Amino acid sequence: MKNFWQKIEKPMVTTTPMAGITDSAWRQICKMWGADVVHTEFVSADALYHASKKTLKMIQYDPMEQPVVVQLFGKRPEMYSRAAKIVEATGVTGIDINFGCPAKKVAGHGGGICILRDMDTVKKIIEEVTNAVKIPVSVKTRIGLNKIQGQPQAGQINVFDFIEAIKDYNISALIVHGRTYEIPFTGPVDLEALKQTGEKFKKYFPQGVYLINGSFQSVESVVADIKYAQADGVALSRSLYGQPWLFKQIKDYIKTGKYDEVSWDIIKDTAIKHAHLLWVTKGSKGFKEMRKHLLFYVKGRPDAAKLRQMLVAVDKPKDVEKIFKKI
Repeated sequence: MKNFWQKIEKPMVTTTPMAGITDSAWRQICKMWGADVVHTEFVSADALYHASKKTLKMIQYDPMEQPVVVQLFGKRPEMYSRAAKIVEATGVTGIDINFGCPAKKVAGHGGGICILRDMDTVKKIIEEVTNAVKIPVSVKTRIGLNKIQGQPQAGQINVFDFIEAIKDYNISALIVHGRTYEIPFTGPVDLEALKQTGEKFKKYFPQGVYLINGSFQSVESVVADIKYAQADGVALSRSLYGQPWLFKQIKDYIKTGKYDEVSWDIIKDTAIKHAHLLWVTKGSKGFKEMRKHLLFYVKGRPDAAKLRQMLVAVDKPKDVEKIFKKI
């Protein structure tokens, strides 16, 4: 029987987990624009193990978001089984394990990409999760640590070592960021490494889904990168800031070879919908989080500086509507 990853039309376009960004309101906006799969913010396995109320709220979702995946992070395998069961009980479609985050909050404590320094721990974590739940389990990582660009098998640790370590486990999908730990978010991705990674993954997981990440330059380049890497699709991250319509644009370009630019009216409408959704899901206390999203939506406009001064002071959706109606 096919899992949900296998049932989605290829090439697919998904989100990735992003702290402070991929909350329920944002995920709903992404689904409205055609995201095939959405992810929650990455959550601590330790916090879930101890039933943190704040963390439990982070994995709440609206049914329209499905398929929705919760990503777990942490370096202690013994925390994962219970955490995974708690996630599965919410009814989400899948669980992802974070083996790729370079942020100090995660990697600085031995989690994320830095777990790859201990492949035995990698195996134990995957074993804990796959044995605990019945829903599909995916993993996300990078092409390596202390790695030499352009040489996929060179360096201290590379993604090939990771795939060898996980080959005997029931992994449904692999998402790989095309940069190393030392080059977190900027600079060119290593497309050759991404291509060879896909070949290696498919050798052991012929039915598994392989997604590339970190490669966005333009709609056209993303589609070209998917083809070059022979991937099943792309997982978008920071390129989505203020541009959730990228899902539709990429899909349109794949199907027809062209796509429509978005008008300012559509941008305003999307931002206002986003504001209302955030108000519904987080209320007045959480609405301040909308301010950063609004700044992304107006980025690049000639009057962006003036708009930013007004948008950083909004406290409710009506404030957003009032500002945008004047433009």
